[in-house]
Amino acid sequence: MLPSQPNESLIDGLTCLQALTVCKEPVGVRELARRLDLEPTRVHRLLKTLAHLGIASQTPSRKYTTGPGMHVLAAQSIFASGLIRKSLPYLASLQKHGFLVAHGVLWKDKVSYFYHAEPGMPLEQALGRLGLYDATCSSIGMILMAENSDKEIGRIYKSKDIPGYPEGISELLVKIREIRKCGYAKIVTGNGMTSLAVTVGNPPHSALALSGKMSPSEVQKYYKILNETANKIEQ
Repeated sequence: MLPSQPNESLIDGLTCLQALTVCKEPVGVRELARRLDLEPTRVHRLLKTLAHLGIASQTPSRKYTTGPGMHVLAAQSIFASGLIRKSLPYLASLQKHGFLVAHGVLWKDKVSYFYHAEPGMPLEQALGRLGLYDATCSSIGMILMAENSDKEIGRIYKSKDIPGYPEGISELLVKIREIRKCGYAKIVTGNGMTSLAVTVGNPPHSALALSGKMSPSEVQKYYKILNETANKIEQ
C-alpha cells in the first residue's frame, strides 16, 4: 500500500533501474520510456542521475545499461540479507534428486530467481542466471502469490492479461485457493513436467521449487523434502 505522500521520483528511479537490470542489451531512452509508460524527458533525467551515481552506464551509442555500482548493490544486498549464503548448502543438497532446483522471491507480478540450477549444474552457474519470470507461470510465483489476499491479487492484475489464465482473474483465483488448501503449488506443463513449490519463512519471504518428471504418486514425497529443506534454511 502506498503511503499518503509517496516519493514519485524515487519510485520512477527504482523502476528505471529495475528495468535496466532485465535488459539483455543496452537500451535507449525512448525505448525504455515506452516500456515503462513514462515521459522520455523524465526517463532521460533519471538515467542521467543513475549514471552519475555509477549505477547505470551510457554506451558510446548513447544507450544505457547497468554500471559498476550495480555490482556493489548486489554484493551489499547479499551480505545484508544472508539468505543466499545460508541457503546454498541446502539448495545444493536438493540437486541429488535429479530435478531442476530453484529458489526465488516474488516481485509484483514477477518471480526473481537467485538460484536456478538444471540437474548437474555447478553451483556458481546457478546464481542469478535468469531475469524476471511471470509469476503465474511459476510454481514459486504461485505459492508466494497465494500469500496475498484475493483483493490484492485483483489489484496486481487489474486491466492486465494474466499469463496462463486466459479467462482472467476468476480462473486465477480458483487455482490460488486450491494452493492455499494444499499448502504447496503444483504446475504441470504440456510436456509432462511437474513443478512443485513451498514457501520459506514465517511469514514467507521466498520459496523453493523442484521441477522435472514427477509422477502424481511422488508429489507428497517431494513436498515433504521441500518442506524439510525450507525449515532448515529458516532455522
